[in-house]
Amino acid sequence: MQDTPTTGARADAIEFLTAQHRDVEQLWKHLEVAHRDADIELEQDLGRRIIAMLSQHDALETMILYPVLRGLDGGDFLADHALEEHREIRELLAEVDGKDLEDEREFRTLARAMDLVQGHVEEEEGTLFPALRAVGQERLYEMGDAMEKAMHVVPTHPHPSTPDSGIGAALMGTVAGVVDRARDALAHARH
Repeated sequence: MQDTPTTGARADAIEFLTAQHRDVEQLWKHLEVAHRDADIELEQDLGRRIIAMLSQHDALETMILYPVLRGLDGGDFLADHALEEHREIRELLAEVDGKDLEDEREFRTLARAMDLVQGHVEEEEGTLFPALRAVGQERLYEMGDAMEKAMHVVPTHPHPSTPDSGIGAALMGTVAGVVDRARDALAHARH
């Protein structure tokens, strides 16, 4: 995933997250082709990348986006609904994390997660992001800056027990991020 989702200009939170949505969608399209073509090595690589990207995205939204959303009229309902979807997606991703996607059952589990992700993205882009504009452009830029910085420490694997509060997610996410990056480095060294 790219560190900055724009052409070098400062990205606000909505731009940052929307760019991540498009990145994941593209990787999923490539993964579906790799699965159909039985390109096992590419399929595994794309699966790892999708799971890492969604895990990072989940952490960023839980730590930064949803606490701000809660400060808006109707924001608690929107945040609670979104976090419920996050939990469901996290659980599915945890089921397939590290598994062989050549196995049709594992691939179907990831496909179910991606169906949920697609619905979640549509809700975010259609409802949450427009509501979030009420915080003002400068606040959106501050959130985008915070997201960009947090990308270096957030988890790269799903953690279904992640707390829904911004502070709880930040504390657990930082620790989990360190563990995940060590785990990723060991896995990379083995290959």
